[in-house]
Amino acid sequence: MIAFRHRLLTTCLLFATSLAVRGEGVPCEPVDDLLPVCGFVGPEDIVAAPGGRYLVVSQMGDPGGLALLDTATRRMGGAGRAIAAAPGWGDGACPAPAGALHLHGLDLLRRADGRWQLLAVNHAGRESVEFFELSPRDDGPPQLTWRGCVEAPPEGYFNDVAGLPGGGFVASHMAPRSAEVRSFFLALLGRNTGFAYRWDAAGGFHELPGTASRYPNGVILSPDGGTLYLNEYLGNRLLKIDLASGERLGEVAVEKPDNASWSADGRLLVASHHAGLLPLVRSGRQPREQVSLLPFSVVAIDPETLASEVIFRHEGPPMGAGTVAVEAAGGLWIGSYVGDRVLRAPLAAARR
Repeated sequence: MIAFRHRLLTTCLLFATSLAVRGEGVPCEPVDDLLPVCGFVGPEDIVAAPGGRYLVVSQMGDPGGLALLDTATRRMGGAGRAIAAAPGWGDGACPAPAGALHLHGLDLLRRADGRWQLLAVNHAGRESVEFFELSPRDDGPPQLTWRGCVEAPPEGYFNDVAGLPGGGFVASHMAPRSAEVRSFFLALLGRNTGFAYRWDAAGGFHELPGTASRYPNGVILSPDGGTLYLNEYLGNRLLKIDLASGERLGEVAVEKPDNASWSADGRLLVASHHAGLLPLVRSGRQPREQVSLLPFSVVAIDPETLASEVIFRHEGPPMGAGTVAVEAAGGLWIGSYVGDRVLRAPLAAARR
């Protein structure tokens, strides 16, 4: 989710007050077949650990960090985080975190040596991509160990990240950090404000051709690593881009697309927000621990033909403002940039 910052929100607050979509005091109780799992703070992104039982959840609000969700018991727990740098994981000059991490977009991939690498965008203390090793265990939840990091360029303002073979990554850069307010309104007027960076240890950061867009949000790569799918949040579309050449291979309309994940049938699952500017700003301004009831949907997209289908749509309690939907353990597990919960929707309900 676009991390609207204080200056923009203060500017818009007077206009947004009467159009708020807020969930003050929403009980952590099921509504029909929708089950909230509570205990998080701003669970913006989710990835499934190997085996599918445990989900790793990023938290944008205090206390921040990574959390684990056990899909079998439907309970949330903290994720242990040991600190140990590892050669070749990130930038060797990037120091270990000194405090809390407020984490945004996530990505999990297997490195060439067989170890699992979890990447996380961080906004606390520094703008960075943090590298973790995820170690599955037969007798319990996976272990997470910090292995390195890469600090953003001076104007970098990251949202999501996708790992590349060899330890590099692609990160969406929404707009210059020093011009957030101006860039937001330029995007509303149709101007490109950001792009996707590519980083590798040999060459550092460079802009990926073909990715200039209006507040780029979620990024995800094809299984072979050759195609980038980029969600243009304020452009209301998903872009399909050849990673090597920057050629745009296609696009599909999706209203305010946030994060994406891969479904079991090979389609992209894209979270989509349904709100005008003023309710959206108000939702972004509310306290991180407070539930938003902003209406949203999950759109399934064929990665080849870009044919799309809404498989889930929701408005009202127990949660709104869905930012990601991950298929695991017979359900859709949905996160949000605000609130204290992850929402589980049964897959059967996701077609109603």
